[in-house]
Amino acid sequence: MTFLLLKTLPRALATACVVWAGASAIAPATAQELAPVLPPTDTVVQVLAQLPQVRAASAGIPLAQARSQRLQAGPHDWVAKVATNRRSDTQGGRFSETEIGLETGMRWPAKVKADQRLGSAEVSVGRGIHADAWHEAARSLLTDWFDALRDARNTALLQEQAQLATRQLATTQRRVQAGEAAPLELLAAQAEEARIQALAARARAQAHLRQQTLQRQYPGLPDPAGALSAAATPWPDQDAADLPVAHWAQLILADNHELELAQARAEQAQLQAQRAQLEQRGDPTLGVRATRERSGQEKVWGVYVSIPLGGAGRKADFEAALAQAEVALQEQEQVRQRVEIQAWRTASEAEQARTTRQQMQRALARIQQSAALQARAYELGESPLADLLLARRNALEAQLAADTASLDAMQAHAKVLLDAHRLWSIPGTAGH
Repeated sequence: MTFLLLKTLPRALATACVVWAGASAIAPATAQELAPVLPPTDTVVQVLAQLPQVRAASAGIPLAQARSQRLQAGPHDWVAKVATNRRSDTQGGRFSETEIGLETGMRWPAKVKADQRLGSAEVSVGRGIHADAWHEAARSLLTDWFDALRDARNTALLQEQAQLATRQLATTQRRVQAGEAAPLELLAAQAEEARIQALAARARAQAHLRQQTLQRQYPGLPDPAGALSAAATPWPDQDAADLPVAHWAQLILADNHELELAQARAEQAQLQAQRAQLEQRGDPTLGVRATRERSGQEKVWGVYVSIPLGGAGRKADFEAALAQAEVALQEQEQVRQRVEIQAWRTASEAEQARTTRQQMQRALARIQQSAALQARAYELGESPLADLLLARRNALEAQLAADTASLDAMQAHAKVLLDAHRLWSIPGTAGH
């Protein structure tokens, strides 16, 4: 089984070297620039620690430790024997006889060391399951949080637009009453105001539902709308140097819970195969016994050793364990490929989201400038109300798209930090 352990060593060393070079090439990034729109770290840690899936995985650690202790203790117990007999001979004599004994199995030294390694592997798997459950819960929380932020931001923008539409309706009413505008413009203003109010009401309902769902799923999280109120908009852009795709992908791969868990399970399966190979030679049983025969006329003391002879069953167990180790190794390779793709995709999406945000911001600036000029033209009587309403509608859509792109970029940035364990790590780890 040694070749199975050595098979992954060159790749691990190469990855470590690349990660070290990448880590030294960039300054450690923090979540400081994302802090205004993220919930407090201490609150998130408390919320994650109370999630059922995280608590279940956490309970698996003492279970793994107990299994490790059981492996170190060994499979053999001390067995006490007591027997009583009645002897009769042909001469009519009758005698009472008793026998007592004590025996236990003795593991070979190689098996003791193998069980110790298996116990350590069991604990590693338990901790890996907990770490992976924590990370997956944190990723789900991050996604749900930014979904709620988008709804809250859309609600705020539509509410502002509804207030603007209401003011525009009042202005149009005064102009119609003064004879400066046609009644048709009043109908257009009323229709636009009703449309915006309907959109705002629907956005409020959706944001409220999202917020209620978030509170029920993650009790203790603050209101996302409050986070947006505390953050100044437009939000600051992340520095492009903070998101180099190659370096971030390697940093994500260097400390990935899913990959580490797959590696721990593969190592555990390899150790189990080694243990099954050793089990082909059975453990001896050592015992002592004392008998009292013919009503005490004869007393016998003895020591005995028994050794089971291995057969086809033990060999089949070893072959099955060997096949299971190969399955675990291939599953590890499958996880490695998937994690590598996800790491590069996560880092690439962050870079693409940042670029999209910049493009949307430039488009928004031009559309807002056009809407401002259109409003000025309407005030001067050089443009009809329909053109102004259309320009404001375009500006609203551009604002919604730009803010969505900004939140997408911040979510992608936060996801990179989270996958690289620089955000919301398990308490007590380096990234916390």
